[in-house]
Amino acid sequence: MRTMKGRMWLLLGVAAGIAIGVGGLPYFAGAAGTLSDTAQRAVDSGGMALVHSVAKQGAVRRVVDGLSALVGLLVPGTTAVLLVATARFTLRLRVLVGVLILILGIAGYHYLGQGAATGTLLLAICVAAIAVVATGPLIASPLAALAGLIGTEFLPRLVMGRKSVAHATVVVVHRAIYTTGAVPLWFEVVVLALAAVPFAIAARLVVR
Repeated sequence: MRTMKGRMWLLLGVAAGIAIGVGGLPYFAGAAGTLSDTAQRAVDSGGMALVHSVAKQGAVRRVVDGLSALVGLLVPGTTAVLLVATARFTLRLRVLVGVLILILGIAGYHYLGQGAATGTLLLAICVAAIAVVATGPLIASPLAALAGLIGTEFLPRLVMGRKSVAHATVVVVHRAIYTTGAVPLWFEVVVLALAAVPFAIAARLVVR
């Protein structure tokens, strides 16, 4: 039952994130898109630094660019995996936190008088209950929602957002392989499937 309740908060969070992304809710959807773009740009910057360092060794620049772009495609999904994993961890940790708070309240009977210790225990029970109950809606769900929102904002732009950072990364990967030519639809679909792998792992963590 405890596992089902924790999973419910994760599912609700992901559903809310997808709904926000599909509905294009001002600020939230844009912020998620900016977050994934920033992650990709950070990887691109690292890739450029790597290009300059390996250029002295005679490495082919487009290969290094392609590898950097490929990593950039996986960064948003990896972020989603980490968010969901963190959400799951907080749901497990809340029970331990609640128990520790209760133990602290009970320990008061060893150091305090009967009346003061009872008041301390009641306070500990209230705090422990809040920690256990509030972790789902206030921590786990928002983390899962952000993961769902990132996926909803990022994945479609790989094939639809021609001027987006996401699609620009697809172009770099294509040029690294074929050097010239427009990016065909089948290539975009393949890249989309690859970028969706970490999101699939995140989804698996939600329902597991």
